[in-house]
Amino acid sequence: MAGPTGAVYRTRTASLDEPELDRVADDLRQFLELLEQALMLFIANGKPGHL
Repeated sequence: MAGPTGAVYRTRTASLDEPELDRVADDLRQFLELLEQALMLFIANGKPGHL
């Protein structure tokens, strides 16, 4: 989920009615860079990154 400032959040709950959100990146570009790093770690050693 992206906020009005462009920050990217993830929800800790299955519902968006009263979501508990964690900020994961300042913007989409940073999120995609973190995603790329997590994928590279997974390819290298089979362990998921943290996103």
